Amino acid sequence: MVPVTDALLDQMVQAIVAEVDPEQVILFGSRARGDAREDSDVDLVVVEAEPFGPERSRRQELVRLYHTLVEFPVSTDILVYSHDDVDYWRDSLNHVLARALREGKVLYERR
Repeated sequence: MVPVTDALLDQMVQAIVAEVDPEQVILFGSRARGDAREDSDVDLVVVEAEPFGPERSRRQELVRLYHTLVEFPVSTDILVYSHDDVDYWRDSLNHVLARALREGKVLYERR
């Protein structure tokens, strides 16, 4: 694995933005807290405008995102949520999305 630098994170975010045009990309977990080890993965939440459901598969979107990041030699965990999901889970005490929103670092926000 290569060191995870701000430049590498920026390249990853640019690849995500080019592929799916998200509302936000949020770094969370140990890398956002600043206590990552050399072998720590990159945890990302990708927030998209359109809801998921029968017409739009969250699983297919995750596959698309993982394929987008396959060129980067770092272990990555991606969670993908819709804007509606964010509104629903924002105030939860224990949901991973709520924690990422509270403790994470916004790497990209569409204007």
